[in-house]
Amino acid sequence: MGKVIVRKFGVKNGRSGARPGVKKTRARDSAGQPMQIYTLDARSPTFGDDLTYVYQANVANARNENRKLFGSADGPKDGKLLISSGARHGRRKK
Repeated sequence: MGKVIVRKFGVKNGRSGARPGVKKTRARDSAGQPMQIYTLDARSPTFGDDLTYVYQANVANARNENRKLFGSADGPKDGKLLISSGARHGRRKK
């Protein structure tokens, strides 16, 4: 008896979740580390959805990097807040 294989038709190998307006490219940064670059097609009819997809992928990558560096997806938990210059806790000095 032959082996039964269940598969969706019309799906190419490994590209089931791919977006047609988004291309992923691998490159190296100035330090020689590999990185991934997303390229959007501005004339794509699904540009808004593609932009959302790329944004979500970038946020997921940043959260994974924070987990590796700080042990938490939200960043450091040592009590120090990231404060912009001139403003403390979102308030202006008077």
